[in-house]
Amino acid sequence: MKQGYQNLHTHTTYCDGKLSVEDMVVAAINKGGSSIGFSEHSFVPFDPDYSMTLADTPTYMTEVKMLKEKYIDQIDVFLGLEVDYFTDEMPMGLDYIIGAAHHIQKGGEYITIDATPERLEVARDMHFSGDFYSLIEVYFETVSEMPRKTKADIIAHFDLIKKHNEGGRLFDETHPRYIDAALGAMKRIVGTCNLFEISSGAMFRMGKTEQYPSTLLLKELKNLGGEILFASDSHCAESLYFKFDEMQQLAESCGFTYIKRLTENGFIDVKI
Repeated sequence: MKQGYQNLHTHTTYCDGKLSVEDMVVAAINKGGSSIGFSEHSFVPFDPDYSMTLADTPTYMTEVKMLKEKYIDQIDVFLGLEVDYFTDEMPMGLDYIIGAAHHIQKGGEYITIDATPERLEVARDMHFSGDFYSLIEVYFETVSEMPRKTKADIIAHFDLIKKHNEGGRLFDETHPRYIDAALGAMKRIVGTCNLFEISSGAMFRMGKTEQYPSTLLLKELKNLGGEILFASDSHCAESLYFKFDEMQQLAESCGFTYIKRLTENGFIDVKI
């Protein structure tokens, strides 16, 4: 097994990333990474701007497999997909699936929960009578169904709902209804899909002060028997292994003694 960090949550120009697949592979090598996995956004018919098209999916899969062989002596390359809850068509032959909830459904409308705070506030007022915690409960209920719906191996950015909530701008993350909804979803997920990413993605892109999931939720995940890996939801070279050293320290402080690592023979435990 090659030495260095692994990042399985990355995006390229096949969807909303900035670099080609090969450019990302080369960047990972130059940064001393031992492994990179590609996880383009699966096609979402009602929100196609950020996702990969169905027509491009076979080309993407072929290219990643080709680069896996081309760079086999320098870095391990894995083929994945970030599958949205509302994706219906799934390709075969993936090394892994990252499950994600970027939308909820209410009143026949799809609501994007990580677009802008203004759009979230409009959705709150239009569909939830101004009650953010009702919206949050629907979000975490959707997240709790993600392993069943997407067949995920990894849970992405578990508490993505807080993306625009820096400093409690929109709601209180210590409110009992928020905590109950989050922990309820986590309890339902663990046992079906134990593996959660600790993601520094929003810390890189938005300067957020906390990772996904929050430190409070990470401690609860450890108590529930959940497992972790590090990810940065990378859309560019600079973010590939962003704050992975700090996340390792965080994981240790939350009681984790190992992380999961994908190999050609499946996931293994690697001591922190």
